[in-house]
Amino acid sequence: MLLWSRAIAAERNLDVRIVEPDVSPLAVQGPDAEAVVAAIFGDWVRELKFFWFRQTEVEGIPLMLARSGWSKQGGFELYLMDGSRGTELWNIVSEAGQPFDIGPGNPNLCERIEGGLLSWGSDTDDETNPFEVGLQRYVDLDVGDDVVGIETLRQINSQGPARHQLGIVLDGDMPTEPHMSWYEISCEGAQVGHMTNGVWSYRLERNIGFALVSPEVKAGERASIHKGGQLVSGTLCELPFV
Repeated sequence: MLLWSRAIAAERNLDVRIVEPDVSPLAVQGPDAEAVVAAIFGDWVRELKFFWFRQTEVEGIPLMLARSGWSKQGGFELYLMDGSRGTELWNIVSEAGQPFDIGPGNPNLCERIEGGLLSWGSDTDDETNPFEVGLQRYVDLDVGDDVVGIETLRQINSQGPARHQLGIVLDGDMPTEPHMSWYEISCEGAQVGHMTNGVWSYRLERNIGFALVSPEVKAGERASIHKGGQLVSGTLCELPFV
């Protein structure tokens, strides 16, 4: 949001000061997330659609509750709007989650790649547009002409994107270190794009990742990844993996 705001300010030559608010997210993720959050706020949270949100509070603690998160299992993010009350909020969530054996965790790289979840800034670069990474359903091309970037988006939609996103399954059954670096991908000796991430999938028992490649390259094709001075073979596939 900060980069987006700066872009608008620069494009329209606005004299503004952009700062980040005192907001901190606490995520509740997993198969029992809805039950835990409903125990805190009430059953109305079950009707909250994905990426929708509502301003609310718990024991006087102000926050924004959103159904979102870096997990294909589903869950919620509690955006705390008073940084001085973080410990209170943590304890409330922890207590509500005790019947469900709740515990502290962190964003799961393996699960998000298996589930085909995009990571902005890791799986995208400065030239990436929504049509290349499967986000076209979030683009409304019928908005007004004064919307930032809309003319370019309409042009891309008309001409077709220069790249598209696929998955890739690497050969071999030995785990390798996860990475968020971009590695060149070639097909039949021609450079066609990049592998943008990689991780060992415990469910597939293979090293997997995302590929941002030429639209002429299709799922099912064999490819070579130029990784750390080595060539690693793999097969391109559709997303998600699971």
